[in-house]
Amino acid sequence: MSSDHVMTIKDVSKVYQIYESPHDRLKQMLWPGQRKFHEEFWALKGINFEVRKGETVGIVGRNGSGKSTLLQIICGTVTPTAGIVERNGRISALLELGSGFNPEFTGRENVFLSGAINGLSRMEMEARFDKIAAFADIGQFIDSPVKHYSSGMFARLAFSVAIHVDPEILIVDEILAVGDTAFQRKCLNKFYEIREAGCSILFVSHDQYQVKSICQRALYLDKGLQKMFGPAGHVIDEYMIDMESRETQSILKDGQVVGEEIHAQVEQQVGDLTTSASSPTSVAEFQLSESSPQPAALESNRDQLFRITNVALIDDQDMSFDVVTTGQKVRLVFDFVSLVTTPPEKVSFVFNLYRHDDLYICGTTTLMDGLHAHRGSGKGRVTIEFPDFCLLSGQYKWRVAINDHFGFVTYAEASEVCHFRVRDDFKAVGMINLPREWSFELTS
Repeated sequence: MSSDHVMTIKDVSKVYQIYESPHDRLKQMLWPGQRKFHEEFWALKGINFEVRKGETVGIVGRNGSGKSTLLQIICGTVTPTAGIVERNGRISALLELGSGFNPEFTGRENVFLSGAINGLSRMEMEARFDKIAAFADIGQFIDSPVKHYSSGMFARLAFSVAIHVDPEILIVDEILAVGDTAFQRKCLNKFYEIREAGCSILFVSHDQYQVKSICQRALYLDKGLQKMFGPAGHVIDEYMIDMESRETQSILKDGQVVGEEIHAQVEQQVGDLTTSASSPTSVAEFQLSESSPQPAALESNRDQLFRITNVALIDDQDMSFDVVTTGQKVRLVFDFVSLVTTPPEKVSFVFNLYRHDDLYICGTTTLMDGLHAHRGSGKGRVTIEFPDFCLLSGQYKWRVAINDHFGFVTYAEASEVCHFRVRDDFKAVGMINLPREWSFELTS
């Protein structure tokens, strides 16, 4: 294994034998090699990748793609059928809440048990115990049997132990989605801290933004096969394209789009286009129906650190409006106020644009646009200017949010707000009017 790699996976495969009944299992033991009394299920087949020192690698794939099996093989709790796993460094894993805990033991006893499993002496764990207990923050329950713990208490203690054993390789399987918002923020801050200290991380998540934002490379598994391994952005794009394609195929198979409906939709669209062609203003003068969704109330969540208010579109005269003309210059603004005495030192800002039926149009963050994390403050106003708003006729709405300085934790959000509609001049149909130039070459 190369000196700059902490882990190398070479042609790893895992097959399980599936028996219809215990009798078939007994028959296979009595007559091995003569006949198969089972079906073979390949959970993994031919997996190859490596993890560099200090690198964060994401693992993505649908449920049942083999992600958890791969992590268990890397941790050594499952033996591969074929292939080699080379590791160089202490591994700490968060695969399931409380995995490795004895339910009859107290939290304190399980801390020392986990330390021993990770190769640390009792003296070393005693030196770490106060920090572990303080981070878990479960009070007197540290001396109660963990079988009486809530899932939140399990999460606190399991995460606290995992990050305080000085791991050189940290494996995280969706664990960051567990617990209340305040605890998630606490875990993620520690997650950033150990990553900056040079810990290599294997990170499993279904959230494409999370993988893109914190991972350098990613592995895409599909039905136990390695579909792609490379730069996180490229892998996630390929994964999302596949997911959208499968979703479309599933909808068609389920009969949700049938011939009669398609025929009716086509007739309606042709009629709309015909009417629009004869009277261009009919598209521009589209009116909101009485049943159109109204802007959602801006409510603060008790776990949020800020409250977002006054989300609006404004014009050059700083007047708010809700009817936009295609190509118009508009500004999206929102105010925020801190709900805590000491707001975070650094934050980032987010906007997402949706059509009225929740079709995602566009979204970005200040970090994605190359801006440094903004200094946190007790209150303020955020303005995003769009010099040429190219949306075409329709109804739309916004989501705005305040995230942490890595763009990972949501401090506040306002969803389905600032509803508006767009009027166009019938130079195109669809959702956006793309800038374009035509050229022609005529031959006789």
